[in-house]
Amino acid sequence: MGSNKPLSASAIIGAKKKAVFRFLLLQIFLTIFASLGIFYIFGGLYGYSFLLGALASILPNMYMAWRVFGHKGILSAKEVVKSFYRGEAGKLVLTALLLSLVFILVKPLAAGSFFIGFGLAILSHWLSPAVIR
Repeated sequence: MGSNKPLSASAIIGAKKKAVFRFLLLQIFLTIFASLGIFYIFGGLYGYSFLLGALASILPNMYMAWRVFGHKGILSAKEVVKSFYRGEAGKLVLTALLLSLVFILVKPLAAGSFFIGFGLAILSHWLSPAVIR
């Protein structure tokens, strides 16, 4: 029989960090797989538009995860709150920047496919409780 000793704070943070980055990696693989399927079925324009839309959501999420979990050790509550605020602010700025850059620089672009990729990447966070335990 195992001991019922509670986990340390650093062990809990380490487990959550590993789970969050595992989810982001899964999200990237699923996005690439879906993009290749769309590319094969509907053509290159729709495939790369979907991929760009999904990446415009995933890359800012990776930044947020790095801001929150990128430090070593345990932070004070005040520092944790600061890292969340900085991460969320950076995530919003990055999302706006990436969306703008795609619409300015990428021609041609299938806007419908782009927004489907963006929306599905956002909705995929609903899967995170199944991956992050």
